[in-house]
Amino acid sequence: MSHENTENEHSRLQSPDVLHDGNSESSLPSPSGSWSPSNWGSDLPLSDVMAYLETYNERMYPVWPVVDVRWLKKVLQTNPSDCEICALAFAVCASTSANLQLNLNEHQRSGSSNSPGKYSVALTDRFAAEAERYRLMYDYRESSTREAILIPLFLHLYYSTKPKRQTTSLLLREAVTLCQFMGLDNEETYSDLDPEEESYRRRTFWLLYVTERGYAMQHDAGICLSEFISLPSTDRSESQILQAFNSLVHLFVSVDGVLVNSNAGTGVGRRIWSRETLSRIQDELRQHHQWPADWNEVQRSDVSITQQWLRMLVWQLSLKNVCMSSKATDDSMSFIYPAHVSRDALQSISAVSIDALVAHGPGMQVKISDITNTLLDVITCVHSLSPDMFVQTCQILHEFCCYLARLNGNRGSLNWLHKRLAAESDVLLQPVSGFKALAGSSYEEAYSFTEHMEEVSIDGEES
Repeated sequence: MSHENTENEHSRLQSPDVLHDGNSESSLPSPSGSWSPSNWGSDLPLSDVMAYLETYNERMYPVWPVVDVRWLKKVLQTNPSDCEICALAFAVCASTSANLQLNLNEHQRSGSSNSPGKYSVALTDRFAAEAERYRLMYDYRESSTREAILIPLFLHLYYSTKPKRQTTSLLLREAVTLCQFMGLDNEETYSDLDPEEESYRRRTFWLLYVTERGYAMQHDAGICLSEFISLPSTDRSESQILQAFNSLVHLFVSVDGVLVNSNAGTGVGRRIWSRETLSRIQDELRQHHQWPADWNEVQRSDVSITQQWLRMLVWQLSLKNVCMSSKATDDSMSFIYPAHVSRDALQSISAVSIDALVAHGPGMQVKISDITNTLLDVITCVHSLSPDMFVQTCQILHEFCCYLARLNGNRGSLNWLHKRLAAESDVLLQPVSGFKALAGSSYEEAYSFTEHMEEVSIDGEES
């Protein structure tokens, strides 16, 4: 990247420090009225864009701390003909609305003066369409700004909520490639940057790193980012947000090269790992039993549940690589380890609101689904569970199923879970010989649980 391009980007991105607590409760954005400057080039009012940008700032910035909304809103007002800036604004609005499931049509929202018949497409999708349209109005492939990386990244986050696997993958690969072209994966490119610009660039790299790793683990995809740089400094006004952000990065770094391999998809089944290596990774992943309660709850849910998800994935890898036992001295090498991980995951989920889980989109449901399915495997296949532990794990399974129904994202995974529960109903009700006599009233609890699970509807309501 040339010095001229660096200076140009720095002038566009320079802005004062912005405080983000991320804890304010916000439902649908509420623009005070539909307005736009005379040279605004979109049919969507600028006031709507501003309202959704504020929602990103309040609720999603702690998860994606890469866009200074104060600066972005100022540029939109002073230079609304900048196509790249407009594309970024619309992409941020689309990903925010999609992940928070703010899928009301425009005519349903207050503050819009348009007739209902004109708007039949969800506003979320219109934001994405505008981002794509603005990208075609300039030579975006040759842009060397940080916005050029962020636009396909936020569009990837939007399309991740849609059944468009190829589009999602291509947009992520585009963002990663531009990141490499600009040298964000090279520590030397940070030496002469302003501290504010340096911090945002480091955040951009690490957000891409985490996004690419998470996507690869969930979809058995390859990865491209293989170099590491220093983490963003936490001695600034946003120290709490960055502490949580860096903690999430550390979780993924701890499994790098084990659960994912460069350009080769996930590492599961492609290499033999020693018991010592897998045990060490488990120790790293469970260093924190409880994350700071004063963290933003959206971030706390992301870090804590990702932690348990990675513990479960490493256990699955261990199952393929080492000889396990129900009486192993190292519990991470035990058949019943998923029961402990699931208990910790449920504690993490119970400590946050459902809105904090919804904010992470389908990725959160995939993580909870993976934990739930592994727990069900243990319940149905591990016969060394004590009666008390069996009942406890069934209760945990019940809670996970209810949370999945309430998240209401990927219905396919929920349908699959319902089929598994129906197929394994006999095992769930009769785990061991003489169970009823040993467990007493707990048997009725387990029976009640299984009956109840058949009544949990796909819509997240009980019949």
